[in-house]
Amino acid sequence: MSIRRRIVDLIQNSTSVLILSVLLGLVLPGPAGATEALVTPALMVMMAFSLTEVDLGRDIKSSGSLKSGFLGIIINYGLLSGLILLLSYSLPDESLRNGFVIMAAVPPAVAVLPMTRILKGDMSLSFAGEILSYLASLLLMPLIIYLFVHQTGISPIYLLQISIVLILIPALASRLVRLIPINPVLPINLGFFLVTYTVIGLNQGALWTDGWSVAWISIARTFAVGLAVFILARSAGLKSSQAISLTLLGSFKNLGLAAAVSLLLVGPAAGLPAAFCVLAETAFFILLSFARSRYP
Repeated sequence: MSIRRRIVDLIQNSTSVLILSVLLGLVLPGPAGATEALVTPALMVMMAFSLTEVDLGRDIKSSGSLKSGFLGIIINYGLLSGLILLLSYSLPDESLRNGFVIMAAVPPAVAVLPMTRILKGDMSLSFAGEILSYLASLLLMPLIIYLFVHQTGISPIYLLQISIVLILIPALASRLVRLIPINPVLPINLGFFLVTYTVIGLNQGALWTDGWSVAWISIARTFAVGLAVFILARSAGLKSSQAISLTLLGSFKNLGLAAAVSLLLVGPAAGLPAAFCVLAETAFFILLSFARSRYP
């Protein structure tokens, strides 16, 4: 097997790519400062390639998808955000607590869509959940931050810009990207690598030194809701693909946005919860990848 073929096979292995990005972020964090500016373009590329097989007109208008999308909002903002807020009150440090509050306020991770594609989930369900969640976040994000952090300053226009840049533009670009003769998993996994490495690398020092109190909340909020949603969805008779989509919507937050808003409103320490949750979400995605390969 040629070296080029080995490299391509490695990039197509989502679990290997995520493990490598975490390890490099921990042991070689220096370049993360330079790659920070590439995070948004990487997320846009991931989104565009993840939507190549979605019929946007049909899937957005589907009443079933819209109903499932509203269920995604309830799961992400009701169950996941509720648990994050509840667990955050166990932290004595106000900055760390505020970091988790801001995390509870942000919408689902944009990466839910490429992860849905990789895990063979229901793309139309995830897409509807993402769109409706980002629209709802125009109200919910500043409201949650105002109620629990007692600070305002998150502009709805800023959130609208994020929705346009990270969802609408890639959705439109996917109509052209689908014509490119390339396996979409390659750019999706490369984007995963860049984003994960950057977030871990920028917070490497704090990850080594700060307490387990943040770590256990990060693990509990990711695995508890995610596993509960998957089990309940399958018990209710939903297809495996639908259960995967709801599980992703119920366990992944937009941590890049959470870290940025935390730095803006509170300070560096408030960005630590997002860094710890990158590790927890990476581990959970690896678990889902393993389970999906064993139980399709």
